[in-house]
Amino acid sequence: MNLKRINILFLYFGLSMLTFFSSLSAFEVENIPVQSEGRVKPLDTFARNLLLRFYGKREIKDQKINATDWLLDLILYPQEGRQRKIFNIRNPEVVSSLFLDWYTDHKYSYNEIIDGLSSQVDLINTIEQKDNSIRTPFDKQLLELSENALIFEKLSYMKNIKLIPPALLDENAVWQSPFDFIISGVTPSYHQEEILNSLQQYLAARFQNNDSEIKHALSNYENVLSGLSFNSVNVEKLKDETWMNSANLFVKSLAFYILSFLIIGLSWMVKPVLFRKISYLFLIIGFFIHGYGILLRMQIMGRPPVSTLYESVIFVSFILLLLAVLLEYFRKDGLGIFVGSVGGSILHFIGFSYASDGDTLGMLVAVLDSNFWLATHVTTITIGYGASLVAGFVGHLYLVQNILDPVNSKKLKSIFNNLFGITLVALFFTLFGTILGGIWADQSWGRFWGWDPKENGALLIVLWQLLMIHSRLSGIARPPLFALGMALNNIIVALAWFGVNLLQVGLHSYGFDDGVARNLYLFISFEILFCLGLYFFPRLKSRFQTI
Repeated sequence: MNLKRINILFLYFGLSMLTFFSSLSAFEVENIPVQSEGRVKPLDTFARNLLLRFYGKREIKDQKINATDWLLDLILYPQEGRQRKIFNIRNPEVVSSLFLDWYTDHKYSYNEIIDGLSSQVDLINTIEQKDNSIRTPFDKQLLELSENALIFEKLSYMKNIKLIPPALLDENAVWQSPFDFIISGVTPSYHQEEILNSLQQYLAARFQNNDSEIKHALSNYENVLSGLSFNSVNVEKLKDETWMNSANLFVKSLAFYILSFLIIGLSWMVKPVLFRKISYLFLIIGFFIHGYGILLRMQIMGRPPVSTLYESVIFVSFILLLLAVLLEYFRKDGLGIFVGSVGGSILHFIGFSYASDGDTLGMLVAVLDSNFWLATHVTTITIGYGASLVAGFVGHLYLVQNILDPVNSKKLKSIFNNLFGITLVALFFTLFGTILGGIWADQSWGRFWGWDPKENGALLIVLWQLLMIHSRLSGIARPPLFALGMALNNIIVALAWFGVNLLQVGLHSYGFDDGVARNLYLFISFEILFCLGLYFFPRLKSRFQTI
C-alpha cells in the first residue's frame, strides 16, 4: 500500500472517530432542545443566533464567554446581564439619538439604550409603518435595535425560549416556554412536568455551582427526552449540531485551502515536486473536512444541503474542489491545486458572509420540501454550477499561460484539453439539471416552463456553453477565444446563481436575499476587464512589436 492510500485511510479513520466520539459525548446544557424559527435546535444554536443578532458575532471573545453561558447568566443574573455590552450599534446617528457617546467598539448595554429607545416610541412606530424600500439606514438600525431590545427583555424572563414540547407530542404544535405555564395556569402533562423539574434543578445547581447536581439534572433531562416518541427531538442530532457549532469545520477547511495555495506558490520558486505534493495533501485534507461538514449537515437536516444560498455556496465549492482534486491527480502539475485552493477559498469567504445572516440550518420553504426533487434537480444544477466555475478558472489560467509562455504549445494544448473536457461535464449537468427543473416545476406549479428569471438564467448557461462548444468544433473559435468565452461564463453563472434574485420577481426567490448587487456589479466589471485584457494583450503586444 503506497503512502497516498495510507494518508487517505488515516484521514477517513480520523473523521470516523470524530463522529463516533461526538455521538458518545455526554448530554450537556448546550444540547437542550429549543423550538425556534420553525425547527427544533439545540440551545447552543439558539443562543449563538441570538448573540449574532445582538452582538454581531456568535460568541463574546473579549469577555471570554460563549453564547450558552451568556444566555444562562442572563436568566440567572438578569441585573448583571443588562449591564453587559452586547448591543452592536453601527450607526453614529442612532447612538446620538439615544443620547449616548460613540464608542469605537460600537457596543452598548441594555441599560444604556433602553431610556433612549423609550423616548422615541413614536418615531419607532412611524418607521414601522414605512415600506422597507424607503427606510433610511438610520431607520433600519433604530428599528432593529428596538426589536432586539424587546427580544432581550423577554429572554431574561424566559418568555420566548420554547423549551417544553407540547402535551400531545404533535410534530407541528408550538412548544411552550416555562413562562407560558405561569401565566396560563395550565397543568403540565407528565413529560412536561419532568422537563420543568429538570430545568429548575439545573438552574438551581448552576446558581449554587454544584457540579454533581448539574450532571444529575442533565441526566434526568436526557432520560425524559429519550423516552419521548417524538420525531422532531433526536438527542444524537442535537449533540451533533452542538459539536458542529464548536468544531467550525468550514473554517478549518478554509485554513487548509489557504495553506495549499501558499505552498503551491512556494513550489514555483523552490523544490517544485516536494512542495507541490505537500500542497496537494493539504488540499485533500481540506476537501475531506469540507465534505465531512456537508455530510454532517445532511445528517442533521435529513436532506441535501442545497436549499439556501449559503448551502448552495458550500456545496458548489465542494464540487469545485472535487473536480480540482481529480484534475491534479491526472495532471500532476499544480493546475488543479491552484484552481481548488483559490476557488475554494473565495467561495468559503462568500459562504461566511451569508452564514452571518442567522441560522444556516433553517427550515425548507414549502416548495422545496420534496426530497426527491430536491435531491435530483437542485443537486444536479448545483453540480453544474460547480463544474462551470472550474471551467471558468481553467479558462483564466489558459489566457494567463498564453501570455507568460505562448511558445509552449504542448502545455497550452494540455490545459485546453482539460478545459474542453470540463466544459462538457458542466454542460451535461446544467442541461440535465435544467430539464429536471422543468419536470419539478410541472409537479409543483403545473407548468414545465414559465420563463421565470431563474429558469432563464439556467437556460442562458446552457446556451452559452453550447455556443462555445459548437464554435470550437466548427473551427470558428480557436483555443484562446474558447478560453475567453468560458472565462466569461463565470459572469453568466453568477447572474443565474445570484443575480436573478435581485429582480424580486419569479417563483425562485426562496432561501436567498438581495444584498449582493454591489459585489455582483464589481465582479462582473472586474471579469470583463481582466479577461478581455488577457485575451487582447498578446495581440496588442505583437502589433506594437511589428511597428
